[in-house]
Amino acid sequence: MNRDDYIDHHRRVCHEARQLSIAKNHDYTGSSDDPFANFARVESLGICTTETGFLVRLTDKLSRLATFAKHGRLEVADEGVQDTILDGINYLCLLSAYIESRSPAQGSAKIREADCLPEAC
Repeated sequence: MNRDDYIDHHRRVCHEARQLSIAKNHDYTGSSDDPFANFARVESLGICTTETGFLVRLTDKLSRLATFAKHGRLEVADEGVQDTILDGINYLCLLSAYIESRSPAQGSAKIREADCLPEAC
């Protein structure tokens, strides 16, 4: 794969991730217009912050990828490696949007590391 092949791959993966995000976000949030509703439930239940909820779900995906890297396969047939990667991309995109929504004056280009700390939220 050369650089142009990679850029084309990136475009295709991002398009696929976006389509999956649209479908899953609708399924997980139902009639709510809040794209973060599914992640915010952990906070409303007193379990952890919404940001930590994103990270927990992302950690699940990273654990699946670590298993794949170690064993070369996944046991669950209904979610493959590419599905896991797409979910990870979408979780990070959702987290980025959530952080931006919490501090709209800063804008996405100015998200700082401190914005991700629980005491900043």
